[in-house]
Amino acid sequence: MVTDPNDCTPNIAPAGIRRRRRFGFQFAGLSIAAVGAGMIFRAPWLARAAVFLPAAAAATGFLQASRNTCVLRAKEGTLEHDDFSTTPAPASEVAVSRKVAQGITRDAILIGVGAGALAAATALLR
Repeated sequence: MVTDPNDCTPNIAPAGIRRRRRFGFQFAGLSIAAVGAGMIFRAPWLARAAVFLPAAAAATGFLQASRNTCVLRAKEGTLEHDDFSTTPAPASEVAVSRKVAQGITRDAILIGVGAGALAAATALLR
């Protein structure tokens, strides 16, 4: 039987999931605004590539919400509750949580790089 590396006990509560999803939407909007501003003001490709930062931040929020794992809480080895208080996580869950958090970080960076490359390409294609 193959286990999915994303199958771990959530280290964030539903309130934390909603918060991270909202964060993702906010930074996705900021990414779209940055791409639009780059096109309207005919910014050079390097300036347009800066969309990497909000895109990676948006991806981090969405990925944490979808994988029920907070990168910071995994690093700390804690569980976040609905009131945003934290308690130490069981040792058996911390390692799995950290592995999922590494995947979130990797995927968010790749999404940010892709968004930055696409934004930069809009400057090179004019």
